[in-house]
Amino acid sequence: MSKTCRVALLGFSEFERVTLASYFRLSRRGEAGYEFVPAGYDCELLLADADHAPSVRLVMVTDRLAETVFIGSRPPAGAVAWTMRPIDPMQVARELDALRLQAVPARPLEPPPAPPPAPPPATAPQHTALLVDDSVIALRFLEARLRPWGLAVDCVGRSGLALERLAQRHYDFVFVDVELGADSELDGLALCQHLRRHQPLPVSTLVMVSAHQSELDRVRGMLAGCDAYLGKPLQAAELEGLLSRQGLKRAAAADGTPLADPPPGTGG
Repeated sequence: MSKTCRVALLGFSEFERVTLASYFRLSRRGEAGYEFVPAGYDCELLLADADHAPSVRLVMVTDRLAETVFIGSRPPAGAVAWTMRPIDPMQVARELDALRLQAVPARPLEPPPAPPPAPPPATAPQHTALLVDDSVIALRFLEARLRPWGLAVDCVGRSGLALERLAQRHYDFVFVDVELGADSELDGLALCQHLRRHQPLPVSTLVMVSAHQSELDRVRGMLAGCDAYLGKPLQAAELEGLLSRQGLKRAAAADGTPLADPPPGTGG
């Protein structure tokens, strides 16, 4: 083991993360050790919280069971390295050392490329959109506003599910809420950054949607890789302008009713 090994931490409390980082920083001075990096970065190995379902799901989706040490009450099916809580940093180090001997090359935490999707039937809508939000109300509201524009819409509530869908098919638009809740391994900003850096399928237009809409928030969104930033409550004119600039045309409503402003409580 001649170089520092990059390890991504998935899940865990802040206390557990600090404990692990402190142990490896203090106990392995003078020898090639481990560098902990956020999920989404290139890494050789993973430390995953076996009691945190989104973290386990992300390992499964990205096909990295053989490169993961799980820590928790019991290992998921197919796990090759596992230790129980309370965390024993020395045991964790031994498990990492054993996996590291396999000399796994660094690679991003991303799903393997999926085969090209089958051509849509002639009657299918011309454009597709994936909506990512932990609020069912927000998902249904945005879905209703997109369908008149000829968009076929899929909705998911967690970042892990979004990665699964994007590994299976191409979407012309991906709308991502900034705050995706405790069940998501990645928040909206991290998910956007991951899609731009590592997602094997192209995303034509990546749109951030959030109640946080200061100039600084919008700059953070752009730095994360989004193409547009829409505020909540969602404004009809702002959404229509975005879709029109992408070449979409809205079908005329039978009753001529314009887009309404959203109901309160549509998430972050």
